[in-house]
Formats: sequence, structure tokens, C-alpha cells
Amino acid sequence: MKKFLAALLLTVIFGTASAGTAGFAFLQVPTGARAVAMGGAFTAVPGDPMGLYWNPATLAAMDKQMFTSTYTGYLMDMQAGFAGWINPTGDDIVGASINYFYGGSFLRTSMTHPTGTGEEFSTNSVALGGTYVFRFGPSFAAGTTAKFVYSNIDTYSGNAFLVDAGVWYRPSWISLGFAVRNAGIQTKAFYQENDPMPTEVAAGASVELLDGKLLAASDITYPFQGDFNVALGVEYNPVQMLFLRAGGNLHDKDAADNAGGSIIDALAFGVGTEWNSFNLDYAFKPFADLGNIHRISLGISL
Repeated sequence: MKKFLAALLLTVIFGTASAGTAGFAFLQVPTGARAVAMGGAFTAVPGDPMGLYWNPATLAAMDKQMFTSTYTGYLMDMQAGFAGWINPTGDDIVGASINYFYGGSFLRTSMTHPTGTGEEFSTNSVALGGTYVFRFGPSFAAGTTAKFVYSNIDTYSGNAFLVDAGVWYRPSWISLGFAVRNAGIQTKAFYQENDPMPTEVAAGASVELLDGKLLAASDITYPFQGDFNVALGVEYNPVQMLFLRAGGNLHDKDAADNAGGSIIDALAFGVGTEWNSFNLDYAFKPFADLGNIHRISLGISL
């Protein structure tokens, strides 16, 4: 059963040309422990370096150079990671990032050796990105990220050039964000035909309440290949240096229902802390009978 689930996950993550799926779908594996703990409602959350992934325009709220990294212990021993650097200078912000996914090693089978040939194959993916953001004022910004993406499964490989673009607007007490992620073209097909790209459009809003101790955020996302999604998340700062988070979205609810899970399996939870130039975040995502996903992020102000 687990071998079947692993194969299914690989199909979803790397994609095929069939309806409802996309190539390079590892790019839609959510990044950042803080963002994941808030259910992925992060398109309009300003001042977080994970804006490199969610909405580059929200980096306009940052005023200092920063390095960020994330590690994810994914399902079936799969692993994912993200690292990025942001440098604000006047009205300009530049950044760079790398997003990788390792799908693990699998036993090769054939018609004559259905239980395995004794050989193994592996899967890997990586996206390299460069980001530029311009502040039009204290409450409005636009940004873009250009990415080169490469994936391989066994002897097959493909690559693409993709672009993220976003705007961020904070007129007063509310923060608004809009982003287009992973738009572009495949420049080398895995097999014979190019796959659809994992392009999605997202809009979000976030607001700070209780004198800044409570952050509430919401997102709506429309993927060109896949189902409409709604995400909600909250972050509470009860005492200095401690942040508690929880969130959920429709995709996780559907996955929990299909796996026979409870409402808890549709949610994510997390905790974070800040000290001097460092911040550390952790997210826990139960996934019914498939196991649990753990994410940890580290940020350093330079």
C-alpha cells in the first residue's frame, strides 16, 4: 500500500500531461513553517522573507537584509527545502532563492521482475530564482521573481523558465496582496509533449488586531490545473518572543476526508520565537494515515 501511495505522490508532485495535473508541481508544495502553520494564507502577510515564495511584493515591508531557510520532512521519506536572501536598498529590494525537492530512492520493477530488479532510481527537482521588488511608497509595491526549474525522474528530465509576479497594498489597517505564481513555459519535455505549468493566481488579505498581538489572514487561490482553494490562518503573540499559529485550507480538508482523517488532519499548527537577529519557526501538519509533516524555518538578520 505504501509503495502505491509513494507512486501516487510522485505522480502528483512531478506531474503528467493528464487532466488536472501539472509538471513541476513540486513548486506548489508550500514553503515556510510560519506560512504552513497558518494554512498557507500568506499572499498578503508583509515583512516575511518567505514572500520570496508566496508574493514577492510583500518583501517591501522589510527594512533589513535577511537570510532565510526551511527544511521539510515530507511524506514517505521525501524531503524539501528552501533558502533565500533579501537585501532592501532604498525603494529597491533584491533577492535570490533556491527551492528543492528530493523524492527519495525507489526500487525499479519491470514486467518480468514485478517485485524488483535489484536496481534503484531517484527523483530530484530544483528551482533557482532571482527577485526584484520596487516600493512605490510606504503602502504600495510590486515585485517579480524569475525562475529556472529542473526536474528528473530516473532517466527522464525536464526544465522550464517561470515567473512569479505580485502586488501589495496596505492602505491603513488592512494588508492586501495579489500574486501570479509559476507562469511560463517548459523548455524541455520529460518525454514527448510539454506538460501544463503549475500556474496559479492568489489573492489575500491580512489584518493585525489586539494592538498587534493577533494576526489573521485569508487567501483564495485558483490554480490553472487543479481545484479552487481557500485558506485561513491566525498567529497570536501572547508574550514576548512567543508566537502560536494555526490554520487550514480546503485542499487539506479534502485530502483528510479522502484519507479517512478527522478535522484535526485538515489543520496545521505551529510555534515560533524571535531573539536578537534570529527567528525560529516550526510547523506540524498531520496527514491522517499517511503520516505527519514537520517543517522548521530559520531566519537571520544580516
